[in-house]
Amino acid sequence: MRHRPPRDDSQARSVPPADASATLKDRAVEAARAELRGERTGILGATGRLSLPRLEPPRRVPERWTFVHVMERLEEAFRTLRRLPISTRPRGYMNSMPFYLYDRGDLNAQLETYELERLARMRNRVRIPASPAEIARMEEALRWPALFLSGAEFHHVARAVNLSCLWAAVDADVSRGLRRIKLTPRTFNARKLQGLRIIARELIRHHVPVR
Repeated sequence: MRHRPPRDDSQARSVPPADASATLKDRAVEAARAELRGERTGILGATGRLSLPRLEPPRRVPERWTFVHVMERLEEAFRTLRRLPISTRPRGYMNSMPFYLYDRGDLNAQLETYELERLARMRNRVRIPASPAEIARMEEALRWPALFLSGAEFHHVARAVNLSCLWAAVDADVSRGLRRIKLTPRTFNARKLQGLRIIARELIRHHVPVR
């Protein structure tokens, strides 16, 4: 029986990790080798380091409620709402089309137009679920316009507050949204600031802890 030479682990560990400048094939090969070596840190190399999720900076909580902190809390609430696994259509009307299999010609065409790398980045995208603390802050903040701007005289103010924070959370085109609701930026911002100041004042009056 022929004996195999002992494996040199030092050479295996000396392989540099895959970086974002390498091709998709090289990153996939290096990630597979890292997994075989048992190195958990190199498995994500197939998607590149630049594709890792960006962590949010630590939250800054002021000592007193301000309209700026109220705005930040509402924007955070809408961002958290987007991360929740909410179904957008009835279960019975989901897409029932079969999975399409690409042949060699399709894959070559996608490789030339960088479509293959784009699809790989989308499939390897990491979706971080919302934490219980974020969900609790979301449920608290989304109630503020309904609690403190429920009067008929505050209808347009509450709408401006909700729309401005929603557009900021989803990076929407504000000018396009203002054209759709037929408002000037000056009027919209005045209503938004008025609503945020009312919410901050009511939170202080009700002795709501700042968080």
